[in-house]
Formats: sequence, structure tokens, C-alpha cells
Amino acid sequence: MLRVILLLCYALTSLHCGAGSQPDTLAPASPPYHPFAEDAVRASLDTYRTETITTRRFKQPDLEPLIRALPESFTVDTAGRSVEDRPLWRVSWGGGGTQVLLWSQMHGDEPTATAALFDLFAWLEGGEPELDSLRTLLREQLHLTFLPMLNPDGAARYQRRNALGIDLNRDALHLTSPEARLLKEERDRLDAAWGFNLHDQGIYYSAGFPAAKGCALSILAPAYDWEKTMGPKREDAAQLIALMNHYWQDSLPGQVGRYNDDFEPRAFGDNLQKWGTRTILIESGGLAGDPEKQRIRRQNLLGLIAGLHGIATGAYESYPIADYWQIPENQSNGMHEVILENVAVERDGQTYTMDVGLRIRERTATPDYREFTSTAYVSDLGDLHTFGAFYRYDAAGQRTEVDGTLDIGAPADFKFFGPDGTLLTTVIDGRLSKR
Repeated sequence: MLRVILLLCYALTSLHCGAGSQPDTLAPASPPYHPFAEDAVRASLDTYRTETITTRRFKQPDLEPLIRALPESFTVDTAGRSVEDRPLWRVSWGGGGTQVLLWSQMHGDEPTATAALFDLFAWLEGGEPELDSLRTLLREQLHLTFLPMLNPDGAARYQRRNALGIDLNRDALHLTSPEARLLKEERDRLDAAWGFNLHDQGIYYSAGFPAAKGCALSILAPAYDWEKTMGPKREDAAQLIALMNHYWQDSLPGQVGRYNDDFEPRAFGDNLQKWGTRTILIESGGLAGDPEKQRIRRQNLLGLIAGLHGIATGAYESYPIADYWQIPENQSNGMHEVILENVAVERDGQTYTMDVGLRIRERTATPDYREFTSTAYVSDLGDLHTFGAFYRYDAAGQRTEVDGTLDIGAPADFKFFGPDGTLLTTVIDGRLSKR
């Protein structure tokens, strides 16, 4: 009987030890109860906006003073060098056991989240008493590692690819580029439990189709195989996105879209998910009247704070995966800058009524790649009622004058006159000006 009792004790002890060993650290086994201080967080966001970053075409030298000025609570070092020998910075904060890796601007012309990360650096060391407990929670539960501006060579030219002409987000397996190797090495060094893959997308994505609104933000919990399996860690990522979307919907109702989750075997997000890091893709899109994406930058900051709180407390677990799948899938060309409805077009003595879609194209100017020109062009003709637009104008019953030809790709300059000949509205280079 004694031998049986001893064997039972041994078995129970073994089960207990086995239950406590985990391949990585998430939140504590019994996460601290700490509700998200949503109102206080929202009220604090503008306070920590990095005022020296106001446009999209900033370069690494613009960030260097900010890096040097980070307080001692941050650990900053150069973790690698780019193809053109620019430093690849690594910034760390927090003393917790849950490893979170965040990287931005692996595409050099996608800078919105880089600006948001510098805002987050300032926010993490902010001073509002009502947020002290939240910041303490994040510091004690999480260890954050940031790789801001992973592609400084591309940023210098405001181009997607690095100095080798390689798309870093298609270099996760070959690891040809030093920037890609650094990202892989950091994921492996940390055995990161969570990863935030931060990008920009085109401004003319819509949230669902037929389109009602554009995508200010698009998200994805990437697939890690061709079958798009929803394994436990991918489910965690989807639940965390659902949590973040809950807070975004208050600010951006109907303006968050979900990317198609087709597996891309060369991409970092898909492979990090495969390697065991719960990966969240966030892409900054477009908002009317926000060409430099400063309002979207603010929403990046809100989402990151809410997401980090969700990880630190385990709050994401209360969000059903169904909430993630209910986010409408985005459509890459679902939006136009302007849709002119019911335009009367004269051709060969006949009048044709149609909708006219306009979009704006930017061209970055040399030599410093900070300036750019923008031109509007005719992006579509016909029945456009299923498409969204930042601005709409109904030209029914008005006489139309077109400066140039009305063809796809043609310059977008129009004048609209009322029945009495009064000039009502002009569209000059895609911009509406009502009289």
C-alpha cells in the first residue's frame, strides 16, 4: 500500500511540473485584474505626439536625435547595419517575461507606424497619475523590443525595396538582406511570443465591397500554411486583433478591414506565425483630409496601447474569434478620391450621363526625396455606385466642361455650371472647390 501511495504522489508531482512548463511566456497564469483605462488613454494620445515628425517623408537622420534623447528606462543599441551601412536600431523597454517584438518600415515608403512607435516611446514614460498603474503593468509584465525603420536605405529614397532592390517582406526564407537577417535573428533570440508587423497600404482600399467607407487600417492574423489552419497561436493573434478593433471602432466605425489570408510562403508575417510568434499585421491606409496620415498615426498608437494591455492581462482571451472574422475583408481598389455622379458628357453631338472616378498619384522628387508632386487622373468611368469615395459630387442637371479629354488616366480637371450658366463647382487636379 505504501508503494502505491508513493507512486501516486510521484505521478501527481510529475503532472504538476508538466503543466507548468510552457514553450513561451504569455501573460501570467492568473493575469492581474486591470481594466483598460480607455478614456484616460484616449485623452493622453495627443500629448505624446512627437512634434518633429509631421510628414511621411522623414529620414533616419531625423530620428537620430529622438533615439539619443530616450530616457534611461530604454535600452538602445545598433543591432545591425543596412546594405548601405546605416545603423539598424534596437530599442528595448520593460522587465516582464512576455517577449513582444515590434518592427516598422520594412518597406521604406511605409512610415506611419514608425512615427507611432516614437509616440509610444514617449507615452510609455508619461506622467499622468491616472495612467501610472497601466504603465507599471506593462513594464512588469512585458519586455518590448522595437526595430523602428527596419529599411533606412529605402526610407532615404522613399521607396518600398531596400538598396539591393529586394522586398524585405519576401526575404524571410532566403535572408539575402542584412535587414531581413536581423529581423529573423531577433525573433529567434527572443523566441518572441508576440509580434507586431507594422506597415502602410494604399489609400484607396475599402472596408468590404460594395464599398461604403475606406480602410483607415487593415489587419491580419497571417496564415502559416496553405490550408490556412487556425492553430492555437494564430487564434490568439486573431483574438487580440478583435480586442484592438473594439477600441478602433469607436474612432473609425466601419473603417477597419481584414486582409485576405492567402498564405505567402516568403513573407515574414506568415513565417513568424509558423515559427511560433503570434503575429499581428497592421497596415495604415487612408482617411479623407489626412494625406500625411497623422490621424491614422494616432489610431496606431491607441491600438498598440490597447493591444499591449490585452497581452499583459490576457484580456484578449475574452474576445471570440468570430469577432475577428466579422471584420470586413478589404478591397484594394474599392475607393476613389472623388466620385462625380451623373456627369453629362458631350461627344459627337450626343449626351451621355455617367459617373467619373478620380484618384491622386504621387511622384517623389529628387534629390532628397522629401518633396513630391501629386496629380489627379480619371480612374474609372461608368456606373460607380458600388465604389466608395472620400468626396462625392452630384452633377445631375449641370453642364460639364472638361479641360482635356475624358479618358482613363487623363488629367482630372472639370467645371460644372448650373442651368443659368453660374459656375457651381470646379475640380482642379482632383480637388473639389464649391462656389
